[in-house]
Amino acid sequence: MDLFKKIWFPAGLTLSALIAIINGLATHQNGAFMFGAFALLVAGSVSLVVAMVELNKTIRLGVSIGLGVLILILAYADYQSIKVPIDFQNEKERRYEHVVQRLKDVRTAELAYKAQNQRYTGDMDSLILFVKSDSLTVVKAFGEVPDTMTLEQAIADSLVTRDTVKVSVYDSLFGVRHMDDRVHPFSIDSMAYVPFTKDGKIILEAGTVPRSGTDVPVFMAKDGKPFDKTDPMMVGSMNDPKTNGNWE
Repeated sequence: MDLFKKIWFPAGLTLSALIAIINGLATHQNGAFMFGAFALLVAGSVSLVVAMVELNKTIRLGVSIGLGVLILILAYADYQSIKVPIDFQNEKERRYEHVVQRLKDVRTAELAYKAQNQRYTGDMDSLILFVKSDSLTVVKAFGEVPDTMTLEQAIADSLVTRDTVKVSVYDSLFGVRHMDDRVHPFSIDSMAYVPFTKDGKIILEAGTVPRSGTDVPVFMAKDGKPFDKTDPMMVGSMNDPKTNGNWE
């Protein structure tokens, strides 16, 4: 009975460490977790040996204090090994919402630029100048279409007229009516930069790829300073005529 009282805690610690090691290997835990599990195994094993060997009180107290401190340190290391990746993922998701919004804005501007110029631009300054100062040609209908008529019938009866007008690219694409469901307000002067960075820029490329005997315009916009270097956000492609983002 006295022996059981001496060894139940170190034996339990050793068993817990063994379970943690087996679980870590099965679930591919990171190095910090495995280090903590192995260290707990060492601590439990040493404690178990100490509990089963007659030592004087001074040595026993010193060993107990040392092992207690080691256990606290390792417990904190294990806690950090779990907390740090979670914090990183939460921060990544928060930042990437804004990065994706920025890339969507670049895509919107590029599509309008192509509609106007039959090509994309790989120069961010040109794209920003286009949004700031250029205009789009829009066909507008003036008048009211009766419920009993189609638009074409109303035009034929002169109830509605059509006219070609010029509208600002900025107002057409990013005006007040487009502000709903945005992660952050649109800022033309920030369109070239990666959110939450001091000097990170959106990398913009444009060109053509051959398809069915003709050159098809393509573009790609990419986060030039990703928070997660293994997972940069991008939209478009320099190899295929697609305009979707890699988050879609």
